[in-house]
Amino acid sequence: MYGNLFVYEKNFQLVAFESGSLDSSQCLIILGGLTDGLLSLPYVDNLSSSIQSKSYSLIQPLLRSSYFHYGWHSIDDDVQDLKSLIDYLNDHRKHLESIVLMGHSTGCQDIVHYLRQQNIHPKIHRVILQGPVSNREYASTLESTKDQLNFCYRNRKTNSNEWLPRSLHQTPLTIQRCLSLNERNSIEDLFSSDLTDEELNNIYANIHLPILWIWSKQDHYVPDNIREHVCHFVRSRIANKPNSTFVLLENADHAVSQQQDQISMIEHIIQFIS
Repeated sequence: MYGNLFVYEKNFQLVAFESGSLDSSQCLIILGGLTDGLLSLPYVDNLSSSIQSKSYSLIQPLLRSSYFHYGWHSIDDDVQDLKSLIDYLNDHRKHLESIVLMGHSTGCQDIVHYLRQQNIHPKIHRVILQGPVSNREYASTLESTKDQLNFCYRNRKTNSNEWLPRSLHQTPLTIQRCLSLNERNSIEDLFSSDLTDEELNNIYANIHLPILWIWSKQDHYVPDNIREHVCHFVRSRIANKPNSTFVLLENADHAVSQQQDQISMIEHIIQFIS
């Protein structure tokens, strides 16, 4: 993939990679999930070349939490980094007219968390959420989660920035981030299918931008025993607002790794941003 690598935040030396229509007045910023970084998602090459035909560039930023750094950063940090990128683009691209935000997996939580805040940048016109699944519901199926949470509950009052022992989590993870990923109604708990109408209204009531929800029916981060329930929940209780469009990819996995599923997804994206 050909493009430009640039520094958008000097204090933390954060960079972003831009491909596609590099001189365009329109760009699509994509945020990956936990452990993702540059070129991590299998469809970014196809996505970049496809949106280029519509005069869009694709921007993949590295955040402070990228790769395995997520364990000691929060989605507040992610939102701050996203704001820094948007401010950089606005300051350095005088011809910039339109920004589309796209999230994959936990990148969806980042974007929804950003949209819930005030002073959304006026050049952000549309949002795409691909693979918006609940970290809490998936983690609840893992045997290791109970021991991790027990450790967190015992030690959270002493120091929430303390690390979990490696015996509980192989990569570095703080108590604070572990609880944020796993506690009900935390700032990251935005897609869990047991959230009440009141909780959902508190999250989504003030989000008015057009949103394209892309749901993979074979997403392996959705527990099998609630798969149909979760799909119905997302479609009927989250993606049911007038500004929302719901797309179901029947055979796709979490990262939409198969070529045919990518083609179908990108066709919907092109229609949405055109």
